[in-house]
Amino acid sequence: MQAVPCACRMTPVWRPSAPLRSLRELGHGLLDCLLPPHCCACGERLVERIGAGRLCRACRSNLEVLPLGGCLRCGEPAGVEANGQDRCGNDHRALAGLAFAVAPFRYRGTGGALVRSLKLKGDFAALHALSVAMVEVVSVRLLGTFRRPVLVSVPMHAARRRRRGFDQAELLAEAIGRSLSLEVAKGAMVRCRETIPQGDARVASRKQNVAGAFAVARSSTLCGKSVVLVDDVMTSGATARECAAQLREAGAHTVALLTGCRARHAAGVGTS
Repeated sequence: MQAVPCACRMTPVWRPSAPLRSLRELGHGLLDCLLPPHCCACGERLVERIGAGRLCRACRSNLEVLPLGGCLRCGEPAGVEANGQDRCGNDHRALAGLAFAVAPFRYRGTGGALVRSLKLKGDFAALHALSVAMVEVVSVRLLGTFRRPVLVSVPMHAARRRRRGFDQAELLAEAIGRSLSLEVAKGAMVRCRETIPQGDARVASRKQNVAGAFAVARSSTLCGKSVVLVDDVMTSGATARECAAQLREAGAHTVALLTGCRARHAAGVGTS
């Protein structure tokens, strides 16, 4: 019996993605001519595209990336015991009250430059670079009780937000929520009093600086749910611990932390 050709193989298929892709690339080319792209970390004009990000070659080489396969608790590089369990030499007391704390980059070099570009300039390219990397690093943790978490940004005091014009942690949470189709509980937490920035030399104790500074404003949206706190950077962990304590008191089932960068000492005891 002679085989009959499959009709579906003979029917030509129109693929609109090809012309649309060409138009998009043409648009990007014209935009680059009118507004030449700049490195989102150092601000230098880009003479070439490297990957999907907008980083110059020097900044890309100075970007310290934390491994995806790190410690399940702190995200730092970890060895493996003979029985297959993680072996992490870090002291996790800085993560008290947090199920895990992960970040894609170290807070130095280009990582620090990206955070400062977002925080001080509201740079959209820096926001994009950080949020894309944060999505990648948290995606591998969205299992079990964290399969569908609620995203809550570490809040900025209202007065500081008025002065700056935006809240960088909230922008990151919104971008991550869109990428992962996760709920973002905007306004769920508030900063009750304006604190001195944690990195300021006047701060003698980071723990005392943020003690009582946060409150949950919408506990009904968080009760019984897993929450991922979102912030731009983790240094000592004092802010995250204070927020996590308030969230758990308001009824959150479990709290984890996702930041764009992490200081070198953040996974250990940290500073007070």
